[in-house]
Amino acid sequence: MISAPFDIATDDDANPLDLIEDMVEGKGWTITRSDDDLLIAAVPGQKAKYEICMEWQEEFSALLFACSMPLDIGPAQYEAAARTLEQINQNLWLGHFDLSNKNKHPTFRHTMLFRMIPSGIAVDIVQDLVEIAVAECNRFWATFQMVQAGDIGAQDNLHAAVFETVGEA
Repeated sequence: MISAPFDIATDDDANPLDLIEDMVEGKGWTITRSDDDLLIAAVPGQKAKYEICMEWQEEFSALLFACSMPLDIGPAQYEAAARTLEQINQNLWLGHFDLSNKNKHPTFRHTMLFRMIPSGIAVDIVQDLVEIAVAECNRFWATFQMVQAGDIGAQDNLHAAVFETVGEA
């Protein structure tokens, strides 16, 4: 346990999830708030609705952030998924992907430290992170879908994961 608790800012001890909840409701997204330190939202992406989970850790002034894709990766595809995750993560500049929910769902994760950051600014940072997470999930949707189907090899996963496209078909 840390001897001195961190505050979001010296004059601002609000839980940032309270303000984030207002932001999420303002966008019309479905939210679940089971306790003060946990917020879950369904956020629309290009291919699916992603589940975003945010957990506030007051002791560390940290926000744990996870954006899960609704794709079930089966045990037979776990090794290919792990190789693909490794290849994708080498090219990310913020956050990382892992398999969550009993190694089933590709999930974009990032933890942010908010010590001495006013809640209003924290909300802006989280809004940026939501946009980044949804963009990364959209970007790698097809890759994880191919892994889920088990119809491509590790090298094809890499090319699909890092291949940049322009525009939409």
